[in-house]
Amino acid sequence: MKRTAVLLMLSLLGRAVPAGAQSSNLVKIPFELVNGLVLVSASINGDTGSFILDTGSPMVVVNPRNVEGLQPVNTQQSYAFRGRPVKVNHFSWAGIEREGMDALAMDISHLENASHRKILGVIGYEVLNKYEVMFDCRNQVLLLYEPRNSWIHERETPLFSFRFQMRDELPVIKARIGGKKVHLGLDTGGTANLLSEKLMGQLPASSLRNAKEETIFGLANIPEKKNSALVDGLEVEGKLLHASRFLFTDLSHLDDVHIEGLLAMPFLSQFRFSINYRKNRVYIWSHGEEINFRTI
Repeated sequence: MKRTAVLLMLSLLGRAVPAGAQSSNLVKIPFELVNGLVLVSASINGDTGSFILDTGSPMVVVNPRNVEGLQPVNTQQSYAFRGRPVKVNHFSWAGIEREGMDALAMDISHLENASHRKILGVIGYEVLNKYEVMFDCRNQVLLLYEPRNSWIHERETPLFSFRFQMRDELPVIKARIGGKKVHLGLDTGGTANLLSEKLMGQLPASSLRNAKEETIFGLANIPEKKNSALVDGLEVEGKLLHASRFLFTDLSHLDDVHIEGLLAMPFLSQFRFSINYRKNRVYIWSHGEEINFRTI
């Protein structure tokens, strides 16, 4: 399960368009971007409400305070943070229907505090992994479509793309910062870009600007002091990307999967981007007008 939640849950979810607003291979889904969180609407056990769309979560997480009819499950499977396995009677989002779905029930009141919303749960990899998901952050819409369909790439060629690997159901890219190799997870459920505090003394001084100390609030709403800086020289497959602010914190819980940082929505929302889980590629476009899928 997603280890970032144990740390800060700085992983600190609009409404799916009805069937009449879909093309044969595409669903358009409005969302809200609230404090870096992608908020979508889904239904679970007959209730409809807000979910966080989180590429860093391997499965659906439900809030037992807000969702009724959860059935406990006996299992020996272990998870990286506290929660109890449950069965969900019915789940529906963006035309995706699940009956008797496995999920993890846990207290996510800290996410409600961060978003100032009643949150029913988190939608993660287990729901998304058969699709390509485009995040159009300027127009606050998602496009969900089958990976074999390349219509969107033919209509508008991406500026660039890069490969990723799946590690613990988290998309991870290889990058360099000031020439140093790092592995960064793509975490749409994160409200801050994170780097391991171990890198603070390993990165060249020329890569760090405007360093300052920030106060963050962890899982138990306990304030902590952490360093942050604008990071220059972030390069992926030869492409130099814009400087972004990163928080340097303890990411030792990611050591076993060799991840040194997480790229969250403050970085990713600079672009229109898609994650293609079947091809293991991320595609990047510049921002523009909302794509009119009805002409496709």
